[in-house]
Amino acid sequence: MSWVTVIWSIGAGGCLTLALLHTLVWWNNRAARANLAFSVMAIAVAIFAALELALMRAQTPEQFGAIVRWLHVPVWLMIASLVVFVRLYLHAGRWWLAWTVIGVRTLSLILNFIFSPNINYREITALKHIRFLGESVSVAEGVVNPWMLVALFGLVLIVVFVIDATITASRRGERRQALMVGGSTLLFVMLGIAESVLIPWGLVAMPLTVSLFYQCLVAAMAYELSYDVIHAAALAGQLRVSEAGLRESEEGMSLAAAAAGLIVWTWDIQRDDVWLSDKNRALFGFSASEKLNAQRILGVVHPEDRELVRQLVDDSLTTAEEIETQYRIMLADGSVCWVTRRGRIELGSDGKPAWERGVLMDITERKQAEEKFRLAVEASPSGIVLVNREGKIVLVNTQTEKLFGYRREELIGKLVDILVPERFASQHPAHRAKFVAAPEARAMGAGRELFARRKDGSEFPVEIGLNPIRTAQGPLVLANVVDISARIAGEEEARRRREQVDLLSRVSLLGEMTASLAHELNQPLAAIMNNATAAMEYIKQGKLDPKQLQEILTDVIGDSRRAHDIMHNVRSAIKKGTALLGRINLNDVVKAVRHMVHPDAAANFCRVEMSLAPDLPVIEGDPTQLQQVLINLVRNAFDAMRDSPPSRRIVEIATNSNGDGMISVAVRDYGCGISEKTQEQLFEQFFTTKEEGLGMGLAIVRSIVEAHGGTIAAENADGGGARFHFRLPANEAMPQ
Repeated sequence: MSWVTVIWSIGAGGCLTLALLHTLVWWNNRAARANLAFSVMAIAVAIFAALELALMRAQTPEQFGAIVRWLHVPVWLMIASLVVFVRLYLHAGRWWLAWTVIGVRTLSLILNFIFSPNINYREITALKHIRFLGESVSVAEGVVNPWMLVALFGLVLIVVFVIDATITASRRGERRQALMVGGSTLLFVMLGIAESVLIPWGLVAMPLTVSLFYQCLVAAMAYELSYDVIHAAALAGQLRVSEAGLRESEEGMSLAAAAAGLIVWTWDIQRDDVWLSDKNRALFGFSASEKLNAQRILGVVHPEDRELVRQLVDDSLTTAEEIETQYRIMLADGSVCWVTRRGRIELGSDGKPAWERGVLMDITERKQAEEKFRLAVEASPSGIVLVNREGKIVLVNTQTEKLFGYRREELIGKLVDILVPERFASQHPAHRAKFVAAPEARAMGAGRELFARRKDGSEFPVEIGLNPIRTAQGPLVLANVVDISARIAGEEEARRRREQVDLLSRVSLLGEMTASLAHELNQPLAAIMNNATAAMEYIKQGKLDPKQLQEILTDVIGDSRRAHDIMHNVRSAIKKGTALLGRINLNDVVKAVRHMVHPDAAANFCRVEMSLAPDLPVIEGDPTQLQQVLINLVRNAFDAMRDSPPSRRIVEIATNSNGDGMISVAVRDYGCGISEKTQEQLFEQFFTTKEEGLGMGLAIVRSIVEAHGGTIAAENADGGGARFHFRLPANEAMPQ
């Protein structure tokens, strides 16, 4: 059997089955006229489907035309019953419009039998076979009958009628019925109209399948008619489930309370009578027959917590809200456990408290865990700060009090921003929100120097580790704060000692060079002095002749040349430190120097910031010497800001290219600046403003810059501090 036969047969059979069922409904309840109209429509759709299947099997044009003619009979019946069903079920739709639909459709039926072969075609010239669902079916080719527009007009009128009925029912509040009946009717009827136009006019090459749309419409109507029955059955099922649940509620509550470790209690306030299960009575050492009242129950509360519980009970009698608290109770075996008490008051008919019902939950293990956590926190050598999602402090340890100078009660409930320096306070909420959005254990401010603020406003350097904690009250953040002032001071002391060692090494080297020079120059200088002395004596005695004078002067010149050669050799040895020339990007040099001076910056509580020009041209030079230039300038900047507050200890390194073939590098600090007295001597050898300085640093800087074909200058900057800047020629501008 082909797919076409199966689909159309199943659809027709389903329609006939629904028609039979709703005919029985009408037979048992003659007032259910909508069900009868539905049955007639379902039968008509089944006949329509059968004739459509016959059309697909037609062998000749004459047979095809005859089937189309008789097809209009079930269509007329289908349209008429649909109009009646909509009118009866929705109790809406104008009668005159309904009769007009039926009248126009009746006229098209009469014209259908007047014209030959039918109202759809004036002439069927041939049958064409096409593939449809894997089977060959018949499709007509011919001339369309213009009187077909009468039938289409009738279908348009039914659309108007259904829209009118749907709007009326919806305005009455019957939106579900209007949507199901009206909406489905409009959808499937309009799809049927579209196919009825497209196929006869040859716009679509396919067999007639309009019955499928009306089968779907029958299914939608059947669902709507069965909705009340289905809904009633569902309500009945829910009622049965509710009854079973009510029967098992008491047992279920007892099992749930036992499984959750809950103690359920009820207090009859007016009679002062407390109810507990037999199992819970035994837990506290009460007998099964013993009368329990509020005072007897208070007797099992730990003596240190009884006043708290007594006050809690008094407060609960004045509010209808649920009250929760935690305290200790003593069990029959002598052990003590922590419980959470939750209770709610119920008022009597007189408006006074009549009942209080509640539960006790054993939280001993949680309290023990909290105590262990508290001990671990208190024992920590670091400051511990526990912060909630809103950024408020919920716990601190003793070390935190020592670090920041606050008492514990001054911090609990406050925003953690209270511990952040004012200059960072505006940025901290954004950093905190970013961490809460993606929490993970990590160091805070990785790669940056962090500072914290004490109660007196002073700042100190810290390291902070962050660890997210998930709790029943929401996410928390555990911050581990370590004061690194001592470590930084130690690093600074070590740096100063290294500098002193370097200074002593340079002094020692200078001494060695001086001794060497003195030794090497002693002989020629002594010879010169001896010759000069001898010449003076000869002149004084009048014994010096020109020949002797010439010999003496020749010896003096020779000894002078020897001294000159010694100095030249020393100078050459110094100058022969080979420079590794190459193509250099000064941005890379700046980044490397920033990394190299990081320890010194941290030790001096300074920050090094960079402003690097993009696409900077390269230069030719020795990177080591240029690094030496920048290191000298940056370290001088650190020294210049020793008396500045930490917030202003910033060194800015900027690169720039003005397009004139020169690259500019500037080092700016916020220190004491350059006095007019020292402005002109800055770059001279052995000139220094430091007690421990040799006065060679800036002189070396200038010699290196000039050796690279550049210039260097210094000036006071706007806003305080000094700016040293040097200019070097780009590679294409380097002298050959």
